[in-house]
Amino acid sequence: MRDRPSAPTGDVDVDDPISTVAGRDDVAVSIQTPLPAASDSRDPDDIEALIEALLLAAPQAATVDELARGAEMEADEVERALAAIEQRADRGWVVQRHRDTIQLATAPRFASHVRRFLNLDRETRLSGAALETLAVIAYQQPVTRAEIEAVRGVDCAGVLATLHDRALIEQLGRLDTVGHPIQYGTTPAFLRHFGFRSLAEMPALGQINGRDARLLLDAATASAGLETDTEGQEQRA
Repeated sequence: MRDRPSAPTGDVDVDDPISTVAGRDDVAVSIQTPLPAASDSRDPDDIEALIEALLLAAPQAATVDELARGAEMEADEVERALAAIEQRADRGWVVQRHRDTIQLATAPRFASHVRRFLNLDRETRLSGAALETLAVIAYQQPVTRAEIEAVRGVDCAGVLATLHDRALIEQLGRLDTVGHPIQYGTTPAFLRHFGFRSLAEMPALGQINGRDARLLLDAATASAGLETDTEGQEQRA
């Protein structure tokens, strides 16, 4: 009797490039799909698609250098591809830049649909105090708790803890002064929450009682820093 040809085993070499697709019951099925070598094609559309693929696969926001290593190309090529992607308005995502990192985020125009899809419609909204504190951090970062409280005039410890728990702010470092207070800044989650592609898209500050709000904010935070320096000098005296 003639032997029947054996069926492929379906084993996957983990060292080969793969793409992951959703299988039944949400079981991830790995299928071998070798990518062309980097030198095979330099078509701009392919480069843009490759950068999008790397950003989608990245477990966290990536730098241009990391994308360049993954795509096996120069950093300026990655920047050109990102600039082209950013100009497209027909995508369901946008390129989001936070300091020196980049990630893809859902397009703000689809925010209501995404929230409904993820059952986030009942998510707790930020309080007025949280929004005020977040605004100070966003416009003045890096900023310390003392500087925030100098602007708001109240204790902000609890609000800062809430914002940190919701991943809207993070610790950027410590100020080189007495006590080495923590300096806070916003996170990529802050950009996603408000639909910004970068901090540059934040609206300009207006006026308060006919005075430039930016100057008032700078003056308030500066006074807090001056008080901290004075305390440090007194302690050293």
